[in-house]
Amino acid sequence: MHRFFARITGDRAAELLPEEEAHALKVLRMRAGDPCQILADGAIYAAHIVETAPRVTAALEKELPTTEPGVRLTLYQGVPKGDKMDYIAQKCTEAGAARIVPVHFSRCVAQWTGKDAEKKTARFQRIAAEAAKQSGRALTPVIEPPIAFGQLTQRLPRHEMTFVPWEEASGRGMGSFWQGQRDVGIVIGPEGGIAPEEIAALQGLNAVPVTLGPRIFRTETAGLAAIVSLLTLSGDMGR
Repeated sequence: MHRFFARITGDRAAELLPEEEAHALKVLRMRAGDPCQILADGAIYAAHIVETAPRVTAALEKELPTTEPGVRLTLYQGVPKGDKMDYIAQKCTEAGAARIVPVHFSRCVAQWTGKDAEKKTARFQRIAAEAAKQSGRALTPVIEPPIAFGQLTQRLPRHEMTFVPWEEASGRGMGSFWQGQRDVGIVIGPEGGIAPEEIAALQGLNAVPVTLGPRIFRTETAGLAAIVSLLTLSGDMGR
């Protein structure tokens, strides 16, 4: 079933966003009467196309069950090298992240600043939007510009709990600590890992170092593994 982001225009009516219209008409060749799903205002609707000109409009038939996790997950991702952030934005969106925030740790090799950071952030947001649509999510995660480690420490107290997957953690996983919290941060270090003084600072903010098992994940897969692990604990993956 084809899915399109749209805006609600009236009672049980919606209008496809401009960038979605071109895809619907020129690529998919949608016609009046064709069934589709509409993603709008955080909800998913079964719908069908009503008109294709001058704008593509749809009639909303019924709201479908939400696909959003019951746990709101914010991924704080150490800025990686190369194009790894493309993969992180795509796969962590598919898994259910609500927000992705790149972080400049002391061991980050890559540094995104100025116009470069703006361009990268815009690209990651586009990747997340496509991944959200493909995976059947009604909400696209917010991809923020990179922040400094000091800004990270200011943000963590906003969450009910924060996990820090770390290869030197004591051997206890998230299941030993999670008790049903619904707003959770996950902090992933860059390729060089998180420095000991940064771990100490995070622990001072009640962030909990945890293990993801006996194998070491790369920075581009650790966040995905952590998100899936926590959503499995919460029961979301069995819905």
